[in-house]
Amino acid sequence: MIIEDERDLDAPIEVPMKVSSPNIEFVENEPTRFQNFLSMFRKIRNPEAHFSLQNALIDHLCEEYSNTE
Repeated sequence: MIIEDERDLDAPIEVPMKVSSPNIEFVENEPTRFQNFLSMFRKIRNPEAHFSLQNALIDHLCEEYSNTE
């Protein structure tokens, strides 16, 4: 069995580029920022609102795509 080399011998050689290190900013009030994030997350992740929106979507889809004419 003969296996041919499928690489392109005329393809340009890729030379790795040097990348500068990223600038990192340290935040002094990180616990405060995290607490703000958690409070916003809890507001967004409201189980009652989720259940209400889910039921509204189900009702809408039933009205939109029901087969009753």
